[in-house]
Amino acid sequence: MPSRSSGDIGPLLNGALDNAQIPHQSLCVISDSTSFSGLNVFKEVLSRGIRRGEETTLISVLHPPEILLPPSSSSMGSKINVVDLTNTINGYSDEDVSIEFIREKIFSAYTSGQIFIDALDILSEDYSASKVLSLIKAILNSIKKVKAPSRLILLLPPNSPISQTLLTPSFHSTLTLLTPHSPPLVEHLSKSYLSPISAIPSPNLWMILENTTKRSTHTDMALKASNEKVEFDPTWSLGGSAIIQVLVRKPTGGIKGISRSLEGVKVLEEGGLKVVQLDELVDLNPLSKPLSAGGGEKTMNTHSELDLPFNLSLTDEQKSKRAQVPLPYAHEGEGASGDLIWEDEEETDDEEI
Repeated sequence: MPSRSSGDIGPLLNGALDNAQIPHQSLCVISDSTSFSGLNVFKEVLSRGIRRGEETTLISVLHPPEILLPPSSSSMGSKINVVDLTNTINGYSDEDVSIEFIREKIFSAYTSGQIFIDALDILSEDYSASKVLSLIKAILNSIKKVKAPSRLILLLPPNSPISQTLLTPSFHSTLTLLTPHSPPLVEHLSKSYLSPISAIPSPNLWMILENTTKRSTHTDMALKASNEKVEFDPTWSLGGSAIIQVLVRKPTGGIKGISRSLEGVKVLEEGGLKVVQLDELVDLNPLSKPLSAGGGEKTMNTHSELDLPFNLSLTDEQKSKRAQVPLPYAHEGEGASGDLIWEDEEETDDEEI
């Protein structure tokens, strides 16, 4: 995996949240799983756009609009277009609901700016994946015409049937992918696989996080990572935190045009998210010896205390037994004069002949 290019100076997350990426990214996908939600990130991007006074179109499929919109959005009503589909369910509504009907409602409301869809996977379940992908393609083509700062933001589970097609360069050349992880989960994986955590992640740690997401093992791993002092909260609501796995794919450059980072966020008391340093959330180096639970100067030395699968040290009893083991040829020089006698091999051969 290549390192971040020299043109990518500073964190990637703030640029994605503020819609200030260079070059502009017209597609942003936020991963949302049952074990660790991406809804907070989705709401933060929506809230920042509204505070900047941008044109905003919200397509609400699963969550009521009042849950997604910030309290201050009522004063910005002229710049916010809401398409509420929560009560428009195919087969359960009085009106004839089809994907064409939804397409017409979206394009009649959208003029420019950002488009938010909170549950694209539900649309693909109600209709077909091909029809929903065709709808997304049409929205991206419309965004391309109005140009920056217009973009499409999707909240999508990583195991959704349409995610594999949606994230490929053949579907759309640019991509910003934000995947929230539980800090205890990341720290546990880092310790288990001896991979230090950093803002520019190592290829090993990135691959571990990718495989964890693909295999949907977040719940199991998070429970293993939790302890008495850490409570695993899938919604990471008030006072919660998350580590965001950020991937940005540029339209050109191939693999060299891909940037990656790990960045931390905290939920503020007044609402919203704040980007923080990683060391405020997790221990960056899993190889360092932690202090004992008593808080004294004594450190943990055994493999069980360090939660490692192998032993790093010997107990006093093991050291004593090792010292009593007789070793072959372990003499102290008895019977050895210390003088070395050299023989000429050629002379020895002549005498034998």
